[in-house]
Amino acid sequence: MGFLKLARHACRLGMIASLVLPTTLPAQSKSYDGIWWQSRTSPEQEGFIFGYGDCYADPAGQRIRISLDDADTRLVVSIFYQSHQKNLSRPAARVLKDIWAGHIPVHSATRPAPGEGWRERHGYFDGTWWKGSNSAEQLGFVEGYISCHNSGLRNAKPLSLDPEKYVEMLSAWYAPSDETAAAQHQAQKIADVFQRFNAPTRSARR
Repeated sequence: MGFLKLARHACRLGMIASLVLPTTLPAQSKSYDGIWWQSRTSPEQEGFIFGYGDCYADPAGQRIRISLDDADTRLVVSIFYQSHQKNLSRPAARVLKDIWAGHIPVHSATRPAPGEGWRERHGYFDGTWWKGSNSAEQLGFVEGYISCHNSGLRNAKPLSLDPEKYVEMLSAWYAPSDETAAAQHQAQKIADVFQRFNAPTRSARR
């Protein structure tokens, strides 16, 4: 399945990266729609797919029902916006969910056989993935995860910092100076580290 393949698809496909710099709007103020999508680089777009999918997927495989290469998923989203200019205001998350649910037909998509697909909700998205990805993918992952967390998780405390700040915090978390701590941190899923960042302080609990 696409999420289970770790590769630099953008490099493999030779896609030319956009030179548009990321915006610095707060996480809750950004509109991750077609206009935003078309201004992003290929690695950032794929990172968004990873991050949103990491938050959105469920172990039972009921939400992501098709198997599709990550690079192909990115291209399908791009083609959708190119072919539906009147729908540029539609969130990229909604387009992704339509693809994963099979509502947007994709010729190369397949239905995973029983036992296949993403059964571990957070997959391989841990410190190893984070440290092996580039800065654009990391930013996209955070943007995608924030988009899902803030809109799809009920009763969850919003992730309200700038995406760039979360990238900085995650990079620091996965690079402690102590070797023992480094091994422990690297094994933790990115989503679990987000929860650490978002947990109330002791004073707040009191």
